[in-house]
Amino acid sequence: MNIYGVDNNPQNPKGPAPQPEKKVSQDFLKGRKLMMMIIGGGLLMVLLFIIYAIADAPPFNEIENPQSDLSTMIYSEDGKELGTLFSDENRISVKLSDISKYAVDALIATEDIRFYQHSGIDAQSIPALIVSFLEGDPRGGSTITMQLARNLFDKVGRKRTPIRKLKEYIVATYIERSFTKEEILTAYFNTVNMYGADFGIETASARLFGKKAKDISLEEAALLVGMLKGQGVYNPVKFPERSKDRRNTVLDQMVKYGFLKPQVADSVKKIPLKLSQGTGYSHDTGPAPYFREYLRNYLKEWCKKNGYDAYSDGLKIYTTLDSRMQEYGEEAVKEHMTSLQKVFDGHIKGREAYKRADILKGMIEKTERYKNAKKAGKSQAEIDKEFKTPVKMLLFSWNPDQMKDTLLSPMDSLKYFSRFLECGFVAIDPATGHVKTWVGGNNYKFFKYDHVGLGKRQVGSTFKPFVYAAAIDNGKLPCDVELNQSICFSTPSGKWCPKNADGSVGGYMTLRRALGGSVNLVTARLMKEFGPKLIANYAYQLGIESKLDEVPALCLGTTDLSVLELVGAYTTFANKGIHIKPLIITRIEDRNGKVVEEFMPQSNTALSEEKAYLMIDILKGVVDEQFGTANRLRFRYNFKNEIAGKTGTTQDNTDGWFVGMTPNLVSGCWVGCAEREMRFHSTGLGQGANTALPIWALYMKKVYADKSIGLPQDPFQKPQNWDPRCIPYRDASSVLNNSGGGSSIPPTVRDSGSAPVVPSTPTTPPKTTTSPTVPPKKTGSLNDKDWE
Repeated sequence: MNIYGVDNNPQNPKGPAPQPEKKVSQDFLKGRKLMMMIIGGGLLMVLLFIIYAIADAPPFNEIENPQSDLSTMIYSEDGKELGTLFSDENRISVKLSDISKYAVDALIATEDIRFYQHSGIDAQSIPALIVSFLEGDPRGGSTITMQLARNLFDKVGRKRTPIRKLKEYIVATYIERSFTKEEILTAYFNTVNMYGADFGIETASARLFGKKAKDISLEEAALLVGMLKGQGVYNPVKFPERSKDRRNTVLDQMVKYGFLKPQVADSVKKIPLKLSQGTGYSHDTGPAPYFREYLRNYLKEWCKKNGYDAYSDGLKIYTTLDSRMQEYGEEAVKEHMTSLQKVFDGHIKGREAYKRADILKGMIEKTERYKNAKKAGKSQAEIDKEFKTPVKMLLFSWNPDQMKDTLLSPMDSLKYFSRFLECGFVAIDPATGHVKTWVGGNNYKFFKYDHVGLGKRQVGSTFKPFVYAAAIDNGKLPCDVELNQSICFSTPSGKWCPKNADGSVGGYMTLRRALGGSVNLVTARLMKEFGPKLIANYAYQLGIESKLDEVPALCLGTTDLSVLELVGAYTTFANKGIHIKPLIITRIEDRNGKVVEEFMPQSNTALSEEKAYLMIDILKGVVDEQFGTANRLRFRYNFKNEIAGKTGTTQDNTDGWFVGMTPNLVSGCWVGCAEREMRFHSTGLGQGANTALPIWALYMKKVYADKSIGLPQDPFQKPQNWDPRCIPYRDASSVLNNSGGGSSIPPTVRDSGSAPVVPSTPTTPPKTTTSPTVPPKKTGSLNDKDWE
């Protein structure tokens, strides 16, 4: 038969013979069945694989409403960012409009050039991904959206496996369905880990360049995006050349895809790396670290009561601190302490307190190293060996060029750090209670202990105004005179007979001159007249919160107080007799900007306006009169405006104090060594007028010079219908001679009014929620005479 169906064999008239049926091979059937089973099994495995990936992926409701940990932001009253609170991840969220366009272009050019064309998965990258899998190196092919899926959801995972890639596909697809491209970019820039513990471009920009993300330059943006390939490998601090090469690769990518002109890229490549390491958000660096630590401890308790996490809920804390005034406070401390430390080093050379074995032993036993060794059950010999074995450490110096790593034994380190004078300085607006400046020490990295809100030291003569306030409120006037004669008190431990710091005695003295010259005997006589209980109650009313020992020596400041509560109490005089408790926070907002709590001032009336002004008038004598212990503010620092204040120097010149008041700002400072036995051996050097007052003066000069702050230099406002009946006695020379600081004329004969008035306050201080303080240390002997 041919192709037309015609039989060519004429001998077969019946047509073609039928063909026998082909029998299907059993082997073929078995093979086909096996193939179908393999295909079906493979499909089932793929299905199970997808089901497992979906089941292990984040729930869709989480993808639609992603929540990432956000650091708590701390803001100053003038709107500056002071720092953050975070645990493991320091993350700040910003809008896309607050991110440099250079960074956006660099990211797309380097990580995902088809970002605006795909829907989460770049189909063109899949072949390359399959090849990498077959080669046993599954990497690449991740779009920006897929990377975001990893950043947002831990369930997606980080391990390079097919299951992770599938999860990325699923989550990325759903993200693209739920959010716009702009929202995806914003989320990416806010969640990606760029440098160390810094998550997001805002924190990384602050850390590496000291800038906001919107202000970074082209070369800085390229550097940050280049680090995404591996922040450890391309760390610009550790590997600057490698990091620079990677930055230039990013610039080449931007040229390749039309984001940059070649000549611009070539010019930028020549720019060296410029980093400002350490200026960003961290616990130890940045402005007001002592204040932020005090705030952190407060927020821990606040969050516990209000159901928030201080480290991850993205709270916004608006504080009372003024960033400009804070900067001036830190500058003033550094300027004065640098020069004072040089004087102190020369003064104590050869007679350091730690040369006494008992003092050195006490210093060692107070260290955490010693306490931990004891807890670990180490023998004294083992502990001694540990303290004598050199270890690598960084030593503090006021000269940054001298701060470097060195080998030093813990014992020698203890001796080294014990010789440093430390300080605490705070400034408060008396009308609002707002804390404007808070400098808790020399350098937070090396000296963690806060000498403003936490530390307490003997206050010396800065306590005397509370004695005089009680006297003034009970009828005394600044022009009233008192005997400058010895007086004794009977105490459970024997007789106490205080003396003046200079040993002088004799005659009469006005109260104004007595407080201005910090005369102990006149203050002691007022204590004798009004009693410790009354004096303590007035101190509580004025703002002191620490428990006071109601003993005669209280009048000379043997008690330990914090800088914060002492300065807070002085604001009462400047605020016309109304005490407003120091305030550090105005409001707290959640991550969405909703106000969670507003903080209102707590106040009480401690003195009448007239009596408060009388106290101001007396304390102006400390600054204005020739006998005043703070008169160097006039002749050395040339202040012309009205200032009231009080210096203080404690036993053996261990502590120096000064609190200065103007109508709009009250500031105070303490200076001394952490180890109380380390001290000046000369009152001329160790007195508060020399150690603490200059910090106040330098600070106020800087604040007044900054016109943007606008702190007025107005005089103190006199009360309405003020009766200046003490004016004839304001010139001390008109009523007092110079013999022994007193006068032979009798005291003014005047009816001082009714019996002493006890203010309506409990005999114990009000409860406080401030940070716990260290227990008072050594208190001066009742026979000491050397309180200023």
